[in-house]
Amino acid sequence: MVVGYGGRKIVMENTDTSYYGRILIKALSTYYPDNYYILYSPKQSSTRNKRLTELYNDKSVRVKFPRSYIHYKTRWYFNNGIVKSAKAHGVNTFHGIDDGIASGFAGSSFPTVFTMTDPLYKSAKNWADRMYMQRRARKSCKIAKRVIALNEEDRQIIIDHYHVNPDNVEVVHPCYFAGCDDSVPENMFEIIREKYHLPEKFILYKGRLDKDDNLKEAMQLIHELRNRKISIVMLGYRTTHFDNVVKEQAHDLHIFHRFKQVDKIHHNDLTAVAKMAQAVIIPNTERIRDNYKIINAQRSGALVICKDSAKAREFGGDGAIYYDNFGDGADQLSEILEDENKRIALLKAARENTERFTGKELADHMIHIYRSVLMHRRLYQR
Repeated sequence: MVVGYGGRKIVMENTDTSYYGRILIKALSTYYPDNYYILYSPKQSSTRNKRLTELYNDKSVRVKFPRSYIHYKTRWYFNNGIVKSAKAHGVNTFHGIDDGIASGFAGSSFPTVFTMTDPLYKSAKNWADRMYMQRRARKSCKIAKRVIALNEEDRQIIIDHYHVNPDNVEVVHPCYFAGCDDSVPENMFEIIREKYHLPEKFILYKGRLDKDDNLKEAMQLIHELRNRKISIVMLGYRTTHFDNVVKEQAHDLHIFHRFKQVDKIHHNDLTAVAKMAQAVIIPNTERIRDNYKIINAQRSGALVICKDSAKAREFGGDGAIYYDNFGDGADQLSEILEDENKRIALLKAARENTERFTGKELADHMIHIYRSVLMHRRLYQR
């Protein structure tokens, strides 16, 4: 994905489905609407990316493709072609996200910023893709005037693994999803409960239902809760791991009657479902997408219980329950749920913690970086 700020412009790949990219552009277009935010894509698809529909409808957002006579669209995107297009469109600062910085910017004074949401690219499909992405990232770090990490741990990885000057690496936290602030009428809760056949009391898990999600630990935690009437609702599409391992474990732990899986919940109903849950459980906090879940759940007004890690504490602050083993987590959650004063206090702390992750905070910080690298270029050219 690519983003660039130039005079009044940002560039982002049209095909990107990154949550971070969407919330970044949405925050920038909301709080700095006088800029133009350009989405670049090497290929013009006949079907629009539904996740970006809201951005397409924003007056500040533009979509650009390579000219029709360009045969090598990918080469245009990664080499000199996109550089020429960016200059033609008045882009003064270019921001690459994950995919890197086009090689055409190398050796120039063109202001460039590079963000890595996953510095080691652990989410790559295979070893070869991971090595390729890391090589591109290493080159992009040399080109970029500023490198951005989403948390302190990733910042240190960028410094150590890619040998970047610490003064050129900044942490810019993502923001929570704006829909988390949507109010829910009281009469909607029962309607939604019937719509998705949700139990009266439940712990909510939202994810891909894969092996890496530590679902077995979440199931064990539910089994250890003192309140045996609390179920677990897993939101996500069924996988082989889910069918062969998770369901089998539910039988072994004798909690299958307290176990429900839901393929999909409409995004307009997610905030309500989170509010209805006794808590939202996040058994893996090493991936950035799981850290998004922490601040989104907190902002929605849900209790958050998550696996303890440096990243989890950086995002969750004092507004979450952290556990090292499922037994400890079950005890802490049971204690909170049994004491209304403690539950209210934790929810208040969670709400206060999310003030660090507003869209305005993200937009202000990013615009400051764009302006600083642009100012550095002007001083350099004198």
